[in-house]
Amino acid sequence: MKRAVEIIIWVAVPFVLLFTSSCKDNSNPVSKIEDIVFPAKNISYDRTIQPLFNIACANSACHSADAKASNLDLSSYYGTRFGKPGVVRPGDTLNSRLIWSIEARQGSVPMPPSQTLTLNQIRGLKIWIMEGATDSIH
Repeated sequence: MKRAVEIIIWVAVPFVLLFTSSCKDNSNPVSKIEDIVFPAKNISYDRTIQPLFNIACANSACHSADAKASNLDLSSYYGTRFGKPGVVRPGDTLNSRLIWSIEARQGSVPMPPSQTLTLNQIRGLKIWIMEGATDSIH
């Protein structure tokens, strides 16, 4: 019996350690804008767009559901896509006001005003729009 327990420990422990050490800890969300890096394609709203918006845009004073002054809610997919017409036009970066704002086109104030998005982030937002601006995870 003792030998059977030793065998189980020798076999089971390495598997437990292997599987528990390979788990990613998602309890610590990204906290700095420069830590958000977009892939070259298949942009995920949940993995890249919303975390970027959470840091740069959707705070209580700017584009949250509670910020009535801006009239634009970037704290959720629904608010981003359907809250204010024309902010995101799937497949059309030239007429998406989100892109106008982050590139300060059409005389708009550059957004976000307190931080600068990286070229990768701006390109990623454009790719997401060109890919259809979906909520799905690719």
